[in-house]
Amino acid sequence: MSTSSQDGEVLELSCWLGELQISIKGPADPATRLLRQLTRPGSIAAASPRSTLGSFEVVSNVDSQPEEISREFRDSIASSFSPCPAEQLHLAARLTGSTLSGEDRVRRAWKAGQWAKAVLGGRICTPNRSVQLDIRPRFYAILRAEGLSKPLLCHSAASYWRVIGDIATSNSISHAFPSESEAKIYFAGAGVTDYEVRA
Repeated sequence: MSTSSQDGEVLELSCWLGELQISIKGPADPATRLLRQLTRPGSIAAASPRSTLGSFEVVSNVDSQPEEISREFRDSIASSFSPCPAEQLHLAARLTGSTLSGEDRVRRAWKAGQWAKAVLGGRICTPNRSVQLDIRPRFYAILRAEGLSKPLLCHSAASYWRVIGDIATSNSISHAFPSESEAKIYFAGAGVTDYEVRA
């Protein structure tokens, strides 16, 4: 059973601090505050050689329905997804540096795009969480955010956060990736062919 805050909104966030993956789940405001404290310069994470400051993702805005009901609904949506096309799988050879194979990373990005498409289409409120990678994201694909006229691919965390603003109140749909290829596969999975690029 999911827990819910007084206003019904529960947020789940995930980040890497050194060699540890930290997941924070709770009411949006305190969860976001704690994540900022953990990743701010001068925190214990900044001293770690493997620190990934700014490399975190919104896992989900958790629904307050019982998980059994949510899981059935998500399973039916997932079963409707189209398989990753062969032309996307050809990009797998470019994706190195992770314990996850290039082909698995292509499928991960495609599936994340399919989930985002389901959210955009109103089939579900939040996408499923992607498998966590062991390399840092550098490209940020934004499908929806306040003030955007079309999807946007950001080449830096700074430009991403300028668009997203306060994640606790944002209605954005986005995903971070270690490569531009994966971000483009995500857009393709979501059915997006036209997007802007920002440094």
